Parts: sequence; structure tokens; C-alpha cells
Amino acid sequence: MFKLLVSFWWKQWRRNFRWGRFLMVLYFGGLMLVMAVAMLFAAHEVLAEKMANLPLSAFAFILVATLSLPDFMMKLMWDTDAVVMDDSLRTKPIPTRSWNQFMAFSLATDPWNLVMPLLVLLAGIWFWPAGVTILAVIATVAQTLMLSWVVADIHKAPGNQYTLPLWAGVIAYYLGMIAVGVALVMLAVVPDIGFSVPGSPWTELVLLIVLDSLLTLALYRYFGRMHAYDEHEQHADTVRSVGDVTLFSTEYLSVWRSKRFRVPILFIIVMFVLQAYQQQGEMSQMFFGLNIGLFFAIGWPSLFLGQWVFGIEANYFHGLWTKPYSIERMLQNKYKFFFMLTLGVAVLLIPAVFLAGLRPTTLVALVLFLGFGQSLLMMPTCLFSTRVDLFTSAFFNYQGANMSINLYSFVLFIPMTIYALCTIFLPPLWGDAVMAAVGLAALAAHRPCIRLLARKWQANRYANMERYLK
Repeated sequence: MFKLLVSFWWKQWRRNFRWGRFLMVLYFGGLMLVMAVAMLFAAHEVLAEKMANLPLSAFAFILVATLSLPDFMMKLMWDTDAVVMDDSLRTKPIPTRSWNQFMAFSLATDPWNLVMPLLVLLAGIWFWPAGVTILAVIATVAQTLMLSWVVADIHKAPGNQYTLPLWAGVIAYYLGMIAVGVALVMLAVVPDIGFSVPGSPWTELVLLIVLDSLLTLALYRYFGRMHAYDEHEQHADTVRSVGDVTLFSTEYLSVWRSKRFRVPILFIIVMFVLQAYQQQGEMSQMFFGLNIGLFFAIGWPSLFLGQWVFGIEANYFHGLWTKPYSIERMLQNKYKFFFMLTLGVAVLLIPAVFLAGLRPTTLVALVLFLGFGQSLLMMPTCLFSTRVDLFTSAFFNYQGANMSINLYSFVLFIPMTIYALCTIFLPPLWGDAVMAAVGLAALAAHRPCIRLLARKWQANRYANMERYLK
């Protein structure tokens, strides 16, 4: 039966294969590769100067452990493969053991499991000896496979009593990796501490491989002992009221209830916030003082949702058209909502002011600059927005996009260029003042700009309404 399932999988994979998606994966993979090489080159220059007396192989375990969190978040957000047999397979005499073996084969052959090992391989070629590089790659493969089983168990779990142990285990695993990584950094940076790990980093990587292998086996057994039915629900069992719904409340209700928007916003904000904390301080000197994580963490909500200003409303725009709501008022609510999301992310970065040395003026300036300036820059997409399917996965999903949106996305380089110029060529306070001034100027000009956009939309209202039906 296992061979039969594999043959079904292969036929389905060939039938669903699309060259466009494959080329898009290669495109984004190439971009990640170029960025990784550039960062490694910059890191090599800094490490060569500041850590010339330290063995760089001592940081192999730290790099592998650091990649566990983004790898887990990437799998949790984008891994949408079924982990339970559907109704057609349940009617066949397929034992549970064969299905579990097929799941092990499916997870082991997942192409996304190659992303983190390839990054570690690049780092190893750049910094470490051949033996350490091979061990680090094997440890990364074991770790990413273990995390794949965690995500599969979470998706199969029929209730909170099964998911809570998994989440507790993930938190304990990551905290343990952080604690061990900090201890290893102390051993590497303070040579007179009087203690060393025998055979490190060989011992560290071998122990990590053994630990991840044992956890993978335990998660496989846990997966086989859980009983769950097809998770793809076709109807809602209960319907509850959300209370009074206003025009502004539809903004956050639509985003929160939509899988297409909720998952990328939450997870990518967390990733950028963590990157902002990591880049603050010494790491920012590698990029001429630029904190890319800080910029994208604050600007991500308006950048992401701003691609489809009326993409959500297009699903029910004919109903809105019958209400006494003007297009200008809808755009005003959208603009305020973007700023509120920007302000909400900025609250998560307040501890960086006290813990990581982030200047309060920089945080305030970026909130004004991105919350008011970038949000206003994205509002013209209302003129060519199309309907967005709210309940599909966001992973490589281009439904709702068109050539106009793809071309307009290049306006992102305008705020990025302003931020880079203010950070690199101006004194810190002057750069913050310029960004804040641009944001306040956008706030002062947003009403006439939105009024102009509303008039242009109404001038083509019939074409816009027809486009929403597609």
C-alpha cells in the first residue's frame, strides 16, 4: 500500500506541476541566494577584523540553532499539505501504518527542507573546515525534518489537549537552543573562563543530530497514535454574531477572519521584529547603520495590505454600493487603519529602546514616515485593485494580482531610498527629522490626495465594478 500511495503522489505531482510556479520559486530562491552571499561577504569582513583570534567553527552550532525559529515559522505558515487521509482514501483498504510511512516519505522529500541546509552549506564553505561543514549540514537536515513533523502533528491534532504539548515542546526546544548558544558564545569569547566543551564543535553538532533524530522518532510515534478525520471542513457548525459592525470595524474583521491576510501579517511581523532586535547595535554597522528589520517590521502591514486597497471589499462591493458610504470615506478609513497597524507594530519595538539602544527619535520618525507616508503611497492601488480570494493560502498565491499591481510594487523603493539616504548621509537626529517631516507632510496632504483618488475611481466606477466580478 505504501508503494501505491507513492505512485498516487507522483501522478498527482506531475498533473499539478506548473512551470510558472517553478520558475517563480527559482526566482525567489535566487534572490535569497544573492542576499545570503552578500550578507556572508559583509559578515566575513567584520568577523575578520573583530574576531580574528576566535575559531569561527565554534559558531556552527549557534547558526544551526538560530535557524530553527524561522524554519518552524516558515513551515507553519506555508505548509498546507494534507496530513489526514481524505474520504476517497479512507474507503480503500489502506492501513494507518502505510499512511504514516507515506507521510514520512512526503515530509522527507519536501523541497522546502532544502532551504536551511543550503544556507548552512554556504556559510560552511565561507567560514568553516570541510568536516564541520558536513556535520552542520547534517544537523540542519535533522533539525528541519524534526520541525516538519512538529508542524504535521499540529495540523493533525484534533484538539488543544494534543497541540498544547507540541507548543510547549517547541518553546522548550528553542529556549534550550538559545541557552546553549549563549553559553557557547561565552566560552568562545572569554578564553580564560576555565571550561571548554571537549571536541567542540564536533561534539555539539553530533549531540544535536542525536537529539533531533530522537525527537523525530518520538513525533512520528505521536503522529501515528493521534486519530483525526479529514480537516477540510465544508461548512460551519455554528454561526455567531459579531455585534455592531461599523464601516471601520470591517477593516480589521476582514483581515482577522481572512487566512489569506491574517497568517502572513502575523508571522512575517514576528520575523521582522526579531530581525530588528538582532540587527540593532553591532550588527547594524555591517549595513552602514541601516536596520532593515526595523524598517520592514514597521512598514510591512501597510505595504502588504496596500497592494490590494479594495481587494477585500471587492468581494462585497455591490453591497457597500447600496449603503450611504462614499468612496472617499472608505479610503479615509483604510488610511487610518494602515496607520493603526503601523503603530501597533511600533509598540512591540519599544523594548528595543531600553534593551538594544534604539533611538526613540528613530522609532517615532519611522512610525510617522511609514505610517503616514508609505500608507499614502500605496493608496493609488485602489484604482486597479481586483477581487482577492480571502480564504485561500497565501503561499505563492497570485490570485487578485495583475500587471498594474506588479509594476506599482516598485514604489517600495521610494521609502527605502529615503530611509537609506537619511541614515547613511545625514547625522542621526537630522535623518530622523527629515523622515518625520516627510511623514507629517503626507498626513497634511492625505485628504486632497484621497479626494482626487476617489474622483478618479468614480469616473471609472463601471469598469471597476466589472473587474470586481472576475
